[in-house]
Amino acid sequence: MGLNTHTNTDLEKLDVRSHDSDEGDASLESVELPEPKESNNGALPSPSSSSSETSGTPIEELDWDSPADVKNPHNWPIWKRVFHTAIPALYGFVVTLATSAYVPSIPIIMAKFEVEREVAILPLSLYTFGFVVGPVFAAPLSELYGRRIIYWTTLPLLLIFTAIAGVSNNITQLIVNRFLAATFGSGSLAVGAGTIADIWSPTSNGRAAVFFILAPFLGPALGPLTGAYIIDEYNNNWRYSMWVVMIVAAPILCAAVFMQETSKQRILYLRQKAQGVKVPRKTGDTRLLLGKLQVAVTRPLHMMCLEPLVAFLSIYSGFAFAMMFSFFGSYSYVFQVVYGFNQKEVGLTFLGVLVGFLFAVVSFGIFDATLYKKAAFRAKAKPAPEHRLYTALLGSLTLPIGLFWFAWTPQKSIHWIVPVLAGIPFGLGSLGIFISVTTYLVDVYQAKNGASAVAANGILRYTLGAIFPLFTLQMYEALGIHWAGSVFAFVALALLPMPWFFYFHGHKLRMRSKYDTFKG
Repeated sequence: MGLNTHTNTDLEKLDVRSHDSDEGDASLESVELPEPKESNNGALPSPSSSSSETSGTPIEELDWDSPADVKNPHNWPIWKRVFHTAIPALYGFVVTLATSAYVPSIPIIMAKFEVEREVAILPLSLYTFGFVVGPVFAAPLSELYGRRIIYWTTLPLLLIFTAIAGVSNNITQLIVNRFLAATFGSGSLAVGAGTIADIWSPTSNGRAAVFFILAPFLGPALGPLTGAYIIDEYNNNWRYSMWVVMIVAAPILCAAVFMQETSKQRILYLRQKAQGVKVPRKTGDTRLLLGKLQVAVTRPLHMMCLEPLVAFLSIYSGFAFAMMFSFFGSYSYVFQVVYGFNQKEVGLTFLGVLVGFLFAVVSFGIFDATLYKKAAFRAKAKPAPEHRLYTALLGSLTLPIGLFWFAWTPQKSIHWIVPVLAGIPFGLGSLGIFISVTTYLVDVYQAKNGASAVAANGILRYTLGAIFPLFTLQMYEALGIHWAGSVFAFVALALLPMPWFFYFHGHKLRMRSKYDTFKG
């Protein structure tokens, strides 16, 4: 993607060093954790101790033996690094695929369990909301116990609760187990980018992260198509919308068994332990975990409420992301009412959005290799974060264009391909805004607080994604296709100036921030 080599890579930004940086738990610097009293667990063992272990370097100070250390994932063979990159990317894809693979089964669920549409949509909405809850716990745990254990536990739990949802005999069981599947399964979204950053050098890990970055968008976009075809193949049996997730996830789970640890701190800790050296920690695991959980919950909420940069950009990118979830209802309604499409044909209409996603990635790469690189050269490798917003500036224009296009072209006298093509500018705008805003927030708040800024963005993004499907169809039925679609388009038009405002005036807000921000 032509990523700039003079700054931290976009992959690290999209992890966004999230809750699992190897740079000494910087995210805890604002949390006062009391030092434990001296004990044999943190001091040299007494001569009378029966333990055979000797005291080693504190875990926070461990480092590789040399730049060529074979345990360092950066020195692994290329095939091994590719393998460990593919797992989190595929895992992120299957977790998000499960959101919308359920969509084609909603009419069947309504008839099967005799419930209203609003109730039948809850397994979709609460599954999406599970993405807000799960990473809060998975990220701190990965800092203490490594990344591999997150994959080894969350993916089986995703499969278990998806299987229980698939055999549910009432709507309550289905709703609860879908929520639990997402809550436990979404750990990969918290640690996946960190895994990739562990493996690749700063000059190449941005390109390695492309599919992981696309996962939260590709999964929901392909879900309606996948679910529709498998449900139709098996005589409209809604349970196959659950089974297809398990079918796709099972090979990933089998491959994940062969994963090795990638977290630097965890690898060095296990090495010391294997050598019979006790590695003291500055604080107990439990107290450290509680501190990390406190930061993971409170700091993003604080930034959302008191930091205009975080609040307004999160609202904007959250709206752009949630619009795709509104399409789960609006696409089905529009293409069935106007063009008489069946569920399989409706699923195919999302391919236009996928093309737009590809344009967004290409656009970001072009801007990064040209305008951003020139800005970095002029600023001696320290460009202003506002130069990350170029793709968002483009996306702010294409997003309302795509929405107005989709609002007014569905007519019997107009070929169905025309509203399908509206997905291209929409996809470009939605994903382009997401990538630009995420990298911008991390550039602004840097390693110490960038993770919390992006976490705040994610909380609002998935919360809106959970809410929008609950009222979209009612809007279309009440206002009609053209004006209901126009409501969303007018909102996008009203929000259009936002990235432009931050591009020209973001530096003033950075200077006034209560947090440690980029001041260049």
